[in-house]
Amino acid sequence: MKRFWMRSLTGQWVAFMLLALALSQLLYFFIYRAEQARTVQELRRDEFLARSASVSRLVDTVDPTLHPEILRATSTAAVRFWLASEAPGDPADWQNTARDRLLESSRPPEASDLTTQADGHWESLSAESQFGDSHARLMRLGKWNGFGLAVPAKNGLWLNAVYAKPGAVTGPPPLYYVSLGFTAVLLSLVSIMVARRVGRPLRRLTEAAERLGRGEEVPPLPEDGADDVRRTSIAFNQMQSRLRRFVQDRTRMVAAISHDLRTPITSMRLRAEFVEDEETREKMISTLDEMKAMTEATLAFAREDATSEETRSVDMNALLGSLCADLSELGLQVDFAEGDRIPCNCRPDALRRAFRNVIENGVRYGNRARVSVAASDDDLEILVEDDGPGIAVADREKVFDPFVRLEQSRNRSTGGVGLGLSIARSIIRRHGGDIELMDGSPGLRVRLHLPRQQPD
Repeated sequence: MKRFWMRSLTGQWVAFMLLALALSQLLYFFIYRAEQARTVQELRRDEFLARSASVSRLVDTVDPTLHPEILRATSTAAVRFWLASEAPGDPADWQNTARDRLLESSRPPEASDLTTQADGHWESLSAESQFGDSHARLMRLGKWNGFGLAVPAKNGLWLNAVYAKPGAVTGPPPLYYVSLGFTAVLLSLVSIMVARRVGRPLRRLTEAAERLGRGEEVPPLPEDGADDVRRTSIAFNQMQSRLRRFVQDRTRMVAAISHDLRTPITSMRLRAEFVEDEETREKMISTLDEMKAMTEATLAFAREDATSEETRSVDMNALLGSLCADLSELGLQVDFAEGDRIPCNCRPDALRRAFRNVIENGVRYGNRARVSVAASDDDLEILVEDDGPGIAVADREKVFDPFVRLEQSRNRSTGGVGLGLSIARSIIRRHGGDIELMDGSPGLRVRLHLPRQQPD
């Protein structure tokens, strides 16, 4: 699950879309809350002033003996009216009085929300307001989420009013959250569809590049889809075609050079036969024979390299077992540790040649070779161990260079021409693996690592 969200294109796309949705909705929520609070505050203010204006006109109209009854009848749990003989003074004192009036209600606002700290000041209302008097004053009580009002009345009295509605403004309606969830699901589905549409050609390209890197024949990719994807497929197909032509040209050139060298080497050998000095003649013939062997090995390698072998599924244990059995029949000391069936997609003829070169080297320089294979879900590991003197650390990379021989006798029966390990590593690397030389106990241990291509 973590890999899906963090590594896959689909997971990242869905995550980014949901993150963008969350950020946009969070911004909308803050804007919505601010706008809602402002609108509700204005509506409450207008309603409070209109209600207070009605009470003010009623107080100025009726007999003063009815004032207490009128004020009691028009007051509510959130709105309280009272008359005072003096104009309001300090805002903090007036707010304390207003708080006491609110707490007289049978259902007062939450007492803990009605702080005694003065958080407002008196503002004069214009003469064009509902009260028609420039002496009317309004106080905004932000902490109470309300307002205070003082309006001159008849007979030198002042009508005081307070409105308090503590508590935050309510959030969006339930349908908002339903709509948000539906939008998130819809965006996720659309993101998955788009990511898969983009990811499918990318997966095809990745698989084709991996197979091409292992030296397999890869059919051209479909050149369809969006322009960016189509151009990528076209570029990959062109690159594959150019690489194939490049390798074929170089292989043909090497094969041609090796082929053409055989004629002058043969001619020089015939002439060497007429050299009278026997020691000189033998040295020249030996050198020419060595050159001929190197040329023949190079030509054989070039021919095999030019031959494209199909990838197919084989049992790696069976492949190594049959090879070791064949070498044992030829008189070589080869031991193979049998194991369970290990199916693997590869080019078996090429791998067989690589394994044979490594095993024959082990027998040639270490008297015997012990072969084993181990497999995991993703990798194959073939070990070839011998009882020889091993190879110095400084020389372990040199032995993979073409025509390099650590054996100094120059005897082809004991040293070969120096192409065996070069060919083996070339084949292994074309399968996406590598060869590593390590110290054995005793002798040399050769580790051939291959990525396990599971058959479909």
